Amino acid sequence: MNKLVIGLLVMFLLSMPMACAKETAPAPSPPPPPAPEPKPEPAEVKELTAEIWEIGDNWSYSPQAIWGDMLVGMEFEQERGKVVKQYIATYNLRSWEKELVYELPPNRIAERAPAIYGSKIVWSSVDRDESEQQRFSGRAPLPNWDVFLLDLKTGEVRQLTTEEHAQMYPRIYGDTVVWLDSRYEVDYDVSRRYDVYAYDLGTGTEKRLTSATTADGTAGGKDLSINGRLVAWADNRHADPEVKTHADNQPDYNNEIYVYDITTGREKRITISPANDHYPDIDGNKILWHRQSEYLQSDIFVYDLESRRETQVSHSGFAKFRPSVHEGRIVWADARVSRGNASGDTVINGRQGQTDIYLYDLETRQEMKLTSTVPGQVLYYPVIYGDFVVYEWIGFPGHMVYVAHITR
Repeated sequence: MNKLVIGLLVMFLLSMPMACAKETAPAPSPPPPPAPEPKPEPAEVKELTAEIWEIGDNWSYSPQAIWGDMLVGMEFEQERGKVVKQYIATYNLRSWEKELVYELPPNRIAERAPAIYGSKIVWSSVDRDESEQQRFSGRAPLPNWDVFLLDLKTGEVRQLTTEEHAQMYPRIYGDTVVWLDSRYEVDYDVSRRYDVYAYDLGTGTEKRLTSATTADGTAGGKDLSINGRLVAWADNRHADPEVKTHADNQPDYNNEIYVYDITTGREKRITISPANDHYPDIDGNKILWHRQSEYLQSDIFVYDLESRRETQVSHSGFAKFRPSVHEGRIVWADARVSRGNASGDTVINGRQGQTDIYLYDLETRQEMKLTSTVPGQVLYYPVIYGDFVVYEWIGFPGHMVYVAHITR
């Protein structure tokens, strides 16, 4: 009896319409993401017209190597790979006339980067024997480098510093000479950290500008610039030891740009970035630098002190080395053609090292190419002043300094 009732109930339920068991439609699939907008084609890079010629293969120069039509450099003679003579040399960029204006004493050796302002040239030198001893001792306190000044009008040479530590990489503007100073350096086993000092030629007094001994000197004086009342340098006081911009991940490769106003006596931090900001250059109220975000990736940036605005100048991702700015025009070496490889004797990612010199006009916002691309050609360290650009070709072995006169 119970089995019969249960069977009838089952038959009754199966015969009922399935409205109460209506199937739920599947949820609609999300719409596909919109197709990415096509990236705009990069603007065609205009090629500049310039007259280019060689100066020589025994020249070196600083970021502050040109004043008017005058280029100043260090010319040197070598025997068996050793520098035996050095001269402060001037080169007239219009007449192509070169003059050796001062021969260094045989017991002194100079860093190869004199700077010029008007008729005054500054450089630093050290006792030759003391330099040799330090070179073979590894990481040790620097020898006693000192700063000297030559007045081209009078021929007089003055020693500006006598302090027993190293005063190196001087720059000059008006009556102010600045340099990197090691007198308070302590932890030299890790990286070179300096202070920035200024010397007043009128009063004969010097002044410490930095509030901490953290000015970076790894780039050999390319991290110091002066223009008018402003002094700029690369500083690693906020360095992150985990930075990825260099293979060694050393903290000195995580710099920020600082500036000091000589008139107000105020120091100001310009950049706040996890990247390595270095190679500053100043032009009026504009501060230029090189920002390295990864080991082979970097670009050029500029900061306007009036508008307090930071602007990216290059966009290739492969800007290299020290940029230079004068009267609103910026030059730099760029390794876009070799995807970041700027080594003249090394193949990286299957590409041979190669760079070209580019120019950017801040007024027209136009990027232009100054040099012709040559396979394997590595060009370094451009310096611009007016319509002249000085740069260096570095091969293996050897190098050559060139001048480009922009005509259009």
